[in-house]
Amino acid sequence: MLTLEDCLGFSRLTAEQIEAIASHQHLDMIIAAEWAENVLDRPGGRAVVQQVLEEEADRCRNRGDFRRWRRYQTGFDEFVRGERARR
Repeated sequence: MLTLEDCLGFSRLTAEQIEAIASHQHLDMIIAAEWAENVLDRPGGRAVVQQVLEEEADRCRNRGDFRRWRRYQTGFDEFVRGERARR
């Protein structure tokens, strides 16, 4: 049986990024990790994941949930930096 830690280890994303995706998509963390892996493997998938991360960070900021916003914004920033490094 795989644990959440196992799934995060297999993922190409950080725990904060998976948490933001889970919140945005209304999914359990393990399912969100699987969702992200599937989307990342599709053409244009990285742009979809980037949009989800950005939207969730913005949603938290707009709600005034600044603790969560900082975590999600950090995850978004790391994802964008990784995208720039891939080019």
